[in-house]
Amino acid sequence: MNNAMLSEARQTANAANSRLSTGPRTGEGKARSSQNARTHGLTAAQLVIAAEDREEFDELHDQLQADIRPQGALQQILFDQLVAAAWNLRRILRMEAELTATTATYIDILDNPDLTAKLDRLARHQTRIERSFHRSLRELKSLQTDAALAPTLPPDFLKRVQPLASKTQLAKRTQALAIADRLNGTEEEYWSGADAEVAALRSALENYERPQTLTTGC
Repeated sequence: MNNAMLSEARQTANAANSRLSTGPRTGEGKARSSQNARTHGLTAAQLVIAAEDREEFDELHDQLQADIRPQGALQQILFDQLVAAAWNLRRILRMEAELTATTATYIDILDNPDLTAKLDRLARHQTRIERSFHRSLRELKSLQTDAALAPTLPPDFLKRVQPLASKTQLAKRTQALAIADRLNGTEEEYWSGADAEVAALRSALENYERPQTLTTGC
């Protein structure tokens, strides 16, 4: 079965499973269910790579390393989380393929409650791992964007900025102010964001005309 069929089969299996199973009810069943995750390692605190999978994992790691090029300890932590999620997503696809290898039709899946239960568990793991993957990727993009924009900010301004401050937002504000300064003939190449905001506030106060009020007799 191809990936599209697997995805549709999983959705069908999930719907069927929700009608066929309400989860373990006995103490023994609940204890056995709590051990299910240990059989596939998808919820393990540390990523465990089997010896026969090491070469493939290293290849995936190197490809992502070349694409993302993490810099610094914080980016490396997020990168490691992304690699683990990418690897586990690949493993889930294999598990689905193995589970459905002997099924010819969707009816075969629906007629097998044990198979639908396993596919349902894999679907839940996939949703959780996909969230982790995209969250790590998003945070990496944010850090690298900030790092790329940092050289465009005034040096004096950067000395006062906390390391995790969003350079994207800072650049939008300070660059717009700097452009306006140059257009207005300001001799300094840059103002800091703080100086520009103080000047703007002072200008607004100095040019503010208090509205006249009319006094009427009682």
